[in-house]
Amino acid sequence: MSPTIKGFFNASISGITFGLIPLFAVPVLATGMHSTSVLIYRYAFGCLAMLGMLMFHRTRMWIAFGDFLRKLFLSAVYAVSSITLIEGYNYMASGIATTLLFSYPVWTCLLSVVFLHEKLSATTAISIAIAFIGVFFLSGILDGGSSMKGLTGLFLLLASGFLYAVYMVAFPRMRIRKMPSLKLTFFIFFFAMLILTLYGTFTQGRIDPIETNSQLINLFLLGLLPTAISNVTLIISLKQISSTMAAVLGVFEPMTAMCVGILLFGEPLTLPIVVGFVLIIAAVLILVLSKRKTG
Repeated sequence: MSPTIKGFFNASISGITFGLIPLFAVPVLATGMHSTSVLIYRYAFGCLAMLGMLMFHRTRMWIAFGDFLRKLFLSAVYAVSSITLIEGYNYMASGIATTLLFSYPVWTCLLSVVFLHEKLSATTAISIAIAFIGVFFLSGILDGGSSMKGLTGLFLLLASGFLYAVYMVAFPRMRIRKMPSLKLTFFIFFFAMLILTLYGTFTQGRIDPIETNSQLINLFLLGLLPTAISNVTLIISLKQISSTMAAVLGVFEPMTAMCVGILLFGEPLTLPIVVGFVLIIAAVLILVLSKRKTG
């Protein structure tokens, strides 16, 4: 199997498992646990799973100071992206929220054009326009639900997508990309957990405890599937294919989240939602086809 095919496979697995975030996070949020606490436990369980694998492979955990600073930067970006996403679940249906997060391939292209001086082709410009039209349909305006709450959710989720794009663009251009994927992912989430713990302590004064077996199971699975597995496969894929290709193959992410929201949580499926979903998916597919032709 060629590295490119492996990259496609790993990016697809990453997207599917990442799309399972609402399946485990929404039930815990419904019990009253604060979103910051949910994320802290998510990263804690994810780190435990990865630490077990690192110990099994007897991986050396020492890192240079320069690499520590690079990991700290990526961790901070990832932590803020995560908290804006999970806060967005309090304002919008989880399927719509995850689909809006999927705006990150568009942000990835824009960042590449502005900061990496990549050429803005007509196809890319059309894709960006289609994606923003899709965001308009998902915003709730056409359903008569464009309240301040909805606009807040829209802002949070677009911000989450932008920050995730920063992560996707920055990582492949850092020296730490050559580090073993599992070790790198562990440190990114470990530092993200510490950042969120400090944030939660100063803003809430405490971290919410796990009180029920249901919370424990959901948080453990949240840490394992859409955290450890999703991000290890993502980092592996970024070493095999371009960041834009990896971002686009995350198309399975909103599809999975939308199915979870509709089938398990009874979230609405209106015509504007369908149109917005299709437009965003179409936009990223146009992007990947254009990159394939030019690359």
